[in-house]
Amino acid sequence: MEIEVIDLEFQGHRRTIASFLVRGPEGVILIESGPESCRENLLMELSARDIDPEDLCALFVTHVHLDHAGAAGWFAARGVPVFVHPKGAKHLVNPTRLVESARAVYGDRFDSLWGEMVPGPGESIREIADGEKQEVAGLVVEAIDTPGHAFHHHAYAIEDSIFAGDSSGARIDGSGFISVTSAPPQFDLECTLSSIDLLRARGESRLFLTHFGEIGEPQNHWAAYREAVELNATFVKQRLDEGMDEDSLRIAYQAFQMEQAFRFEMPRESWAILQEINGTDMCADGIRMYWQRKAELDRS
Repeated sequence: MEIEVIDLEFQGHRRTIASFLVRGPEGVILIESGPESCRENLLMELSARDIDPEDLCALFVTHVHLDHAGAAGWFAARGVPVFVHPKGAKHLVNPTRLVESARAVYGDRFDSLWGEMVPGPGESIREIADGEKQEVAGLVVEAIDTPGHAFHHHAYAIEDSIFAGDSSGARIDGSGFISVTSAPPQFDLECTLSSIDLLRARGESRLFLTHFGEIGEPQNHWAAYREAVELNATFVKQRLDEGMDEDSLRIAYQAFQMEQAFRFEMPRESWAILQEINGTDMCADGIRMYWQRKAELDRS
């Protein structure tokens, strides 16, 4: 098996969003399509390797957020089998609700950031369940249910490698700073920590993040990410307990994150790029909404 990290150069930036080309003894598969706005970049990278889209034996997406699966429907329309979590499959067949939700968040920036999703024909969209092993291209791809970032999230294991999607954070440069992927509305603290522990316990020796690339020493990464998730969740909980409003919490969370990032000597340009894919306002909202849901349940 050979794994190539394809840099989709999202918004002209390097090391932001990756797709992974995996070569097996009987063909090639792709993990993560990236957004529709980067599809031409992806096609050029495939063409440079003498691969046509129809040559792909399969495409696996970790979840249906636009930065991971925005172009999946385009590949499905060309007959490429697209494997996805059962809870996410309907959104690839009919992405209307997904797109409307994203447009409400990004407004006029939506088209330039993500591009319009192409609906995938139902016969090409394949549900893959937790623990299911799919044999394709002479490889065995195992789906691992990893909720926390989203409840329709899989990581995928192939031989000694884990493709973690957003279940293990974002780490876009060599600074060591790990950004917690806590986008609303589905971020869940307990599920996130359980997913991290599950991946750590499996023991695969290679880890690939969609944001971004192969990460050395996976066990150290997962330990550091678990610590970061707990630290950031506690910070937001404390601000809510103090009565901080949403806007003030966003500002406070950004300052808290910047302090951590610059302690790791993250370059300013890396910080700016990170905001495009995992902005602090969005992440603060996700953690805040988690604590508010929990408080409502505790009161009921």
